[in-house]
Amino acid sequence: MAGRWPSASWTLICLTGLSALGGFLFGYDTGVVSGAEVFMKNDQQLGLSDLEIELVVSVTVGAAALATAVSGFPMQVYGRKPIIMVACVAYTCGSLAVALAKGLGLLLLGRSLLGVGVGLSSMSTPIYLAEMAPSEIRGMLVACFNLNIVLGQLVACLVNMACTTIGDDDLRWRVSMGIAAVPAVIQFAGFLALPESPRWLAQNGRIHSAVKVLRSLRGAGTSEEQLQEDIQALGELPQDDIGDLASVIRDIRSKVHYQRIFRLGMGLMAFQQLTGINTIMYYGGDILERTGFADSSSVALTAVLAAAQGLGILISIPLFDRYGRRPLILCSTVGVVVSLVVVGLSFLGGVENKVCQATALTGLLGYLVSFGVGLSPGPWIVNAEIYPLSVRGVGNSAATTVNWLFNFAISASFLTIVNSVGIGASFLGFAAIGVVGFMLLLRHLPETSGRSLEDIELLFRVSRNDTGQWASFGREDYTTAGWRADLIEDEDDERRPLDK
Repeated sequence: MAGRWPSASWTLICLTGLSALGGFLFGYDTGVVSGAEVFMKNDQQLGLSDLEIELVVSVTVGAAALATAVSGFPMQVYGRKPIIMVACVAYTCGSLAVALAKGLGLLLLGRSLLGVGVGLSSMSTPIYLAEMAPSEIRGMLVACFNLNIVLGQLVACLVNMACTTIGDDDLRWRVSMGIAAVPAVIQFAGFLALPESPRWLAQNGRIHSAVKVLRSLRGAGTSEEQLQEDIQALGELPQDDIGDLASVIRDIRSKVHYQRIFRLGMGLMAFQQLTGINTIMYYGGDILERTGFADSSSVALTAVLAAAQGLGILISIPLFDRYGRRPLILCSTVGVVVSLVVVGLSFLGGVENKVCQATALTGLLGYLVSFGVGLSPGPWIVNAEIYPLSVRGVGNSAATTVNWLFNFAISASFLTIVNSVGIGASFLGFAAIGVVGFMLLLRHLPETSGRSLEDIELLFRVSRNDTGQWASFGREDYTTAGWRADLIEDEDDERRPLDK
């Protein structure tokens, strides 16, 4: 697909930009609290204890996990767009509630609403983008959402630094956390004019509306032949296939290839967190202080860390569709493991040594760039693609919930682990997890780029004994290995490629 670049309409460009605002809010609202909680501690009027501040920080992650867990099926029933707009409302109300809070109760309510916004946005926006985008640039558009998460974290860091110039401690944290309402209102207003996903419309029998949306998404340079192929694919989608939640669960339990898809999607999200990314994003200042940097230097360097991950994602955006998801995720994992080993050994060598201090910082930067190249956007892209339409909402909900739960578990236990075994051993432990994850991905991660969302399901409809064989293929192997779209039912009511 490297030689073909599809024409994009203004509708597609606008919806990508507005969807990216959801990623920005995701990053900003999870990142701003790291600086705002310092302002809260110094705010004598607020008078919060350390335990209460911990609750203010952590309640967002818990609310995000809960929101993703319960909203997957509603997204299948009501569509992608309404869930994104509810997330905008939650972002706006949460930001205003926090900014106006006079005590712990309204603070917790506001931070919980922000968590609902983060959870809904992180689950629904990648699917919305994947279903809107031409297959040739689908990876790039979903990666833009991930890039804006990091951009939001970086801007949050810069806003916190700017708010230190405000003389009133009470005003500092209110400004830094309240201004997130502005992009949320902009996103909500913009989405009023945007269409629903054509695939969701087609699934619900609204074929004419789906075709109209599809035409608006393709630019003037799109050939009529390609457009007709896309329209024909919409017409072949199963209609009224939503059913109730119990029937969706029965489908998942009875179809082995569905279970393969769910294991891959949830496993990718768990692995992303188990490599320790949010220990660095949440505790970057503390880690840098342990390397010997002064407090003032460590605060500034946290912005550099966020920028390093953003640089990696920026590099990867055009590469996911050119070279594929699988090579970038695997190469990213190798870079992450090597960098974690460098950081771990540097700490074990003693950071009072200037060489070890510089090596530790270099390893952290290498880790974040490597993570950004593949493991940061890759799991979000793959999860937005692999689930069949009838379970796409539930599947992405389950995977995103796993991501948030492991996010919480790793970040909540990191300092305890460090105090028990040391920070060097902790990073080496993450490296060991990375090695195990690489071996599993090498065997079980297929290539999904350049294929329609409907064709991707066929990659998982193979004999259970062939899993390792198909997962080891590269992108070109899928088109040259003699696979056919003709499928026959086997004795387990599973589908597999028809033998030649």
